[in-house]
Amino acid sequence: MSSSCTFCLLSYMVCLCHYTLTLQWQGKQPKNYTYTELTVTGKDVKACKDQKDMCVLDTDDCGSVSKQGRDTFLNTSCRFVKNEKSFGCKWTYLNDVKTKMMHSFIFTRDKGFTHCPSILNELSAFNLTIKSKDPLNAVERFSEVYSITIENIVQFPRPDGILLNATETSLNVTWIKGWKSKKCLVRYKQSTTNEWMEEEDSKMFHVIEGLRPCSQYNLTVACIGEYGMLSEWSARFQAKTLEGVPTAPPNVSYHVASLDNTFRTQKLLLVWKALETNEARGVILGYEVAYTSTKQPALNKIITNNLKAELEVVPGDYNITLTAHNSAGRSPVRHVRINTASFASLPGVRGLWASTEGDSLRIRWETEKAAVTVSEFAIEWFSLGPAASSQWKRVNGATFSTVLTDSIERLETYTISVYPLYESLCGPSESIQASLENGALLDIVHLQCVNVTKTSVTVRWVWQRKANGTNVLQYRLALSALDESETKSLVVFPHQCQHSFYKLQTNVKYSVSIYGDTKSGNFEKANIEFTTPLYENDEIIKVAVPIVLLICGFGIFSVLSRTIYKDYFFPSIANPSHSLIGRWLLNPFHEKDAVMRVLQLEDFSLTNQVIEKALLQMEHQKFSEKEVADEDTMYLPDNSAVGNDGAENSEASPSLTEYVDLPLFPDNFGYVENCYIPEGTS
Repeated sequence: MSSSCTFCLLSYMVCLCHYTLTLQWQGKQPKNYTYTELTVTGKDVKACKDQKDMCVLDTDDCGSVSKQGRDTFLNTSCRFVKNEKSFGCKWTYLNDVKTKMMHSFIFTRDKGFTHCPSILNELSAFNLTIKSKDPLNAVERFSEVYSITIENIVQFPRPDGILLNATETSLNVTWIKGWKSKKCLVRYKQSTTNEWMEEEDSKMFHVIEGLRPCSQYNLTVACIGEYGMLSEWSARFQAKTLEGVPTAPPNVSYHVASLDNTFRTQKLLLVWKALETNEARGVILGYEVAYTSTKQPALNKIITNNLKAELEVVPGDYNITLTAHNSAGRSPVRHVRINTASFASLPGVRGLWASTEGDSLRIRWETEKAAVTVSEFAIEWFSLGPAASSQWKRVNGATFSTVLTDSIERLETYTISVYPLYESLCGPSESIQASLENGALLDIVHLQCVNVTKTSVTVRWVWQRKANGTNVLQYRLALSALDESETKSLVVFPHQCQHSFYKLQTNVKYSVSIYGDTKSGNFEKANIEFTTPLYENDEIIKVAVPIVLLICGFGIFSVLSRTIYKDYFFPSIANPSHSLIGRWLLNPFHEKDAVMRVLQLEDFSLTNQVIEKALLQMEHQKFSEKEVADEDTMYLPDNSAVGNDGAENSEASPSLTEYVDLPLFPDNFGYVENCYIPEGTS
């Protein structure tokens, strides 16, 4: 059951669609509207032989008039031109098919016509029917019957011989009329607008007041007689009002910059806005800048046709005047007082970039946050040709992009500068070079990593000028992990030369690339790869330094502990055999000298005697094998042995030599031999 219902529903939908398409296909075709006009004179009108109440343009039209096709004639109007004695009608013809139609007039009157060629006059009245015939399909259509009174549709001849005389704010229009007119209408409009203004006058001239100086106007004139219709409008004439003296001074902004590090020489930049059309009252031929210093009252002048001026000054107070002039005279003076030693300034724009957009250049920029809000931007561009002149454009302070269309040639290279402005303050300009073929003439080279940590990386690149190449809309800096687990991207501009990526993963290999975006896609400009370390250098140092210090401290402690332990618990015991004096005292051979020698101690009591030091050299002689055999004996040579000649001394090679500082005894020192030393002498 359900299957049968579904089949019926589908069949119904198919039939409905087929019927709808059939209706649409066989429906009425859209109508064609044709604007049609037909004008005849009395010699074109012919009479019908058997019908005195009918006059026609074609004798084949004599006969009955059908009512078929009356709805195909719309907006019908007729006129009678007095000086030409012509009768014409205009209408809109509605046709089903686009075919060439043949049109004619059928004139009828109940009381009949006596002479058909003379029915077209100012006193005539008749009924009019318009006939249209399709010769291809043999289809005829007739309009409704129009009641015509020639007196009501008489059209005055249009004025001729118009003369114009212009002043700064008015146009004096004079014309020639062939017939006596009741009044004439003057229509005019400025060439840059589409709105027509209309004024009337009964004379043969009219003065249009309140026009703009140095402006182009289009005007035309039409007149009407005592009766009938308004004449056709005359041919359009163009006239231009004369120039007037400018009514307002230019608004100027300034910026001060130092030309050296000592601030002794400064550059004073003046930027002003072109006068509005109603203020300029003509073509501004140039500007005059005059400035004087309070320290040096001499007047300096600069005449330029540009909208800026650069002055080289020294720190101080300056009085500056600015005027504009055209062929009619000078504008009022703008006075500005500037202290170049103490001044405020606006930050310049950044990120200026240019790209091609059709036959124009689109530029964009960014601004830094400042204490004051930029009210507008001034854009200057000029080509690098010898006869180049600057073009200027002003945009609102909330706008950061604009299109340059004026005077942009395809084979030219342009320098574009942007100035931020706020009232009388001007910021430094930011400039870029661009062309229609290559866009911005800047390229990125030398991409490199300058610092890599375990969670961040800093990359750096260099901007350089390019002669030609791909038209790049913007450059993008992209970071991505090789395992595609992480991707970061941002747009870079000429004021950026490095960037840091943070929150990276440790011990992961990354790739940093610069891409150029174009209208057809993007391309890779440069690419570098790096791996984030597992540990930072400072972390390694923080761990290694305490360990090294601990090891060094432990070593020093061990050495000191060993020395202290040895000194206290295992003290060294002196060995007399290791001392020269000890060996001498232990030598038994000095007993063989039985003579006692005693020094006279009185000689040492001399306080004023200068005692010199003598050097006593004691040498250890080589012991003989017999002497060495006795471990308890030591040989000490006596005076006679020391006094031997050099030959004897050369036979025995000394082993050790010891130098002892002893006082040098004076010559009067003597020895007390074999004497008794009193006890009281000490």
